[in-house]
Amino acid sequence: MDSVFFHSDRFEILVDARGYRPEELRCVITANNINVTAQKKECVNDSEKNISMSRNYQLPQDIIPENGNCCLSSDGILLITAPWRC
Repeated sequence: MDSVFFHSDRFEILVDARGYRPEELRCVITANNINVTAQKKECVNDSEKNISMSRNYQLPQDIIPENGNCCLSSDGILLITAPWRC
């Protein structure tokens, strides 16, 4: 359910991160892209299972990556925003 939006004041990405806790998520914003990774371990029938997710988004050149922000909602949606250059 990942979605990308181009608002008048910012670039925005919504990432479906349901099932992951904040400490299991990593979001890196660079000048050219946003990389989101998540890893967790689950115990299933006395065995350990590794679950991971990775997303990479190329950024428009007109954003300010150092002012980017990531926020995880209570329903598991990761909101990533970065403002446009003036």
